[in-house]
Amino acid sequence: MQQMWTDLDNYIDSHLIPDDPILKQTLDNTAAHGFPDHLAVAPNQGMLLQMLIQMNGCKRVLELGTFAAYSTMWLARALPEDGYILTIEGRDTHAAMGQENIDRANLKQTVELKCGRAADILRALPEDIEPFDFIFIDADKQSYPEYLELCLNLSHSGTVIFLDNVIRAGAIIDPENKKPSIEGIRSMFELMQNHPRLLSSTALQTVGSKGHDGFALAIVK
Repeated sequence: MQQMWTDLDNYIDSHLIPDDPILKQTLDNTAAHGFPDHLAVAPNQGMLLQMLIQMNGCKRVLELGTFAAYSTMWLARALPEDGYILTIEGRDTHAAMGQENIDRANLKQTVELKCGRAADILRALPEDIEPFDFIFIDADKQSYPEYLELCLNLSHSGTVIFLDNVIRAGAIIDPENKKPSIEGIRSMFELMQNHPRLLSSTALQTVGSKGHDGFALAIVK
C-alpha cells in the first residue's frame, strides 16, 4: 500500500505542483547536508498550505517547527511581498539548516527564525504584537495542547490554525499506546472539542508519501 500511496502522490505532484527553483534549492541543499527528507511536508500538502493562506488573504504567518524551512518556503510564496513569517525551531542543527535555506532563498517576504522551545518563545513575545492570520503547528506532538492555547492568544477572529501529524497511523485510538506524543495529540483533540475560542474545527486522515497520518484545522472565533 505504501508504494501505491507514494506513486499517487508523485502522480498528483507531476500534474498539479509546478516546479519552483527555490523549493528545489531548499530540498537539494538540505539533502546535501545529510538531513532526512521525511521530516519535510509533502509537496501536495505544501500546496494545500499555500492555498489556505491565499484563500484567506493572510499577511502574517506563525510556524512552529521549521526543520530545514521547506514548509516555510511554501508559506512564504503564498504571501504578498510585505508578508511576514515568524518560524520557530527547537533544535539547533535544524535551525541552522533552516536559516541557511532562508538566506539562500532571498525571499522578498520577511522571514524571522527563532531557535528555542516554542512555548518559551511564544510567551516572551511582546503583549502588543500584531496577531497572526495563519498558524502552522508542526512541532513536538506532546506539546500540541500547550501550543494551541498559546497560539490562540496570538490570533484574531478568523485566524486559521493548521496542526499537522495528528493521526499517527491510527495510534491515537490505540488505548495501549501511552507515548507522550500520542497522549499530547489526544489531549489536543479534547481541548479542541467545544473550545470556547474556536468557531469550528475538524481533522482529516491522509495517506501518501508520508504514510498514514492527517491534520487538524480550526478557525478562531
